[in-house]
Amino acid sequence: MMNKSEIDWCDFSWNPVTGCRRGCEYCYARNQARRFSGDVRVNVTDPQIHAEDGPAGKIYTLPQPFKNSRGTTIPHPAGFEPTFHEYRLGDPARKKKPASIFVCSMADLFGPWVPDEWIARVFEACKAAPWHNYMFLTKYPERYAALANAGELPDVHECPNFWYGTTVTKAGDRAFTSAVTYHTFLSIEPISGPMDAGLGSFGGAEWVIVGAETGNRKGKITPERDWIRNIMKAATITDIPVLLKDSAELRAVWGDDLIQDFPPELQPMPEDNSIPHCKECDQAEVEAQGKRGEKITCRATRQHARGRYTRSSPPWCPKRRKDNAE
Repeated sequence: MMNKSEIDWCDFSWNPVTGCRRGCEYCYARNQARRFSGDVRVNVTDPQIHAEDGPAGKIYTLPQPFKNSRGTTIPHPAGFEPTFHEYRLGDPARKKKPASIFVCSMADLFGPWVPDEWIARVFEACKAAPWHNYMFLTKYPERYAALANAGELPDVHECPNFWYGTTVTKAGDRAFTSAVTYHTFLSIEPISGPMDAGLGSFGGAEWVIVGAETGNRKGKITPERDWIRNIMKAATITDIPVLLKDSAELRAVWGDDLIQDFPPELQPMPEDNSIPHCKECDQAEVEAQGKRGEKITCRATRQHARGRYTRSSPPWCPKRRKDNAE
């Protein structure tokens, strides 16, 4: 199942792929994977996990959750090596309430070690549940570009609920930004220096997230207030929303008045009690389907209501748009 996320800018994290080979010194995911890996040397020889040669070394596939000899489920049996958890592909479709989902918080889905096939299958799983927003994030924006050039990166016309983010930490880092063809954003986390160069336009990104390094790593970088102030000034000029990710480290620099703005398409949902059940909504058309029950169609969008709420793609259903505007 997907995990309820404590990250400010999403509702859930979903990890059909885990593992990364970039080796960032501040990586929290690597430590977490190792904590819940068990004996990797034994695990990778078990027939439950399939090993093969990937684009850049050995990769692993799990058709089903991995269980050790005691019957305990091991979330990361290959440690932090690239692993495709096929059994997780259906998770978004099982979640009927619309949400913003961070795809692969425990991996870099677009790292050079990840096969194109894995990415394609993750995209297909996202398309199967189009009522969610999907937030992708990578340090390899060139993979976005390569997929786009090959016609394999869903654009705003095909999937307006796909958001492609690039992690940058300092001036000069490359990013994938194209507000015309793709929804894109920047995650400046952990910010490790001033971001002045060329930041005025954000390269066409529609959203900027700023976060400080957390944890107790030796050599941990504490951001300066001016680094964040310059980003905020640039955002004001170009009218780009900025979200300052909540942490003790960032509050120590910026104060408790953290700005947390979202693009219109990603505004947090209002409370459930303000939205009627689809069947009770005045926009609903209910059609009897015999033994199959009833089919509910939204009159405003002409989309089938696939669950508790009506939303086929961003923004939210008409009722949600109305509530957000009031």
